[in-house]
Amino acid sequence: MLARRRTRFVPGLELSHAFHVEAVAPLLAKHYPSLIHSAGRLDTGSEVLGFDTERSMDHWWGPRVGVYLREQDYSDKLRDEITHMLGMQLPHSVRGFSGLR
Repeated sequence: MLARRRTRFVPGLELSHAFHVEAVAPLLAKHYPSLIHSAGRLDTGSEVLGFDTERSMDHWWGPRVGVYLREQDYSDKLRDEITHMLGMQLPHSVRGFSGLR
């Protein structure tokens, strides 16, 4: 049996920030250059409050980010387009970590 290599722990907020800066934001800038957006983590989980540890990596932990648009820019059509584009073009991992485990 092959030993599974453990990836060093990175706090979830740091990883999510890297995910946005290195993957999400460049794709949004490429496909929607004039779109103003913000991003963040507004959900539950120890990483949102900065309480995550290496143990957190074994359950629903990984690079995630919510993308938020101005009300005047939002539409269901744009949401669906962005969701599809990101789903097709985002990398499978960021800094050695994949999305939801």
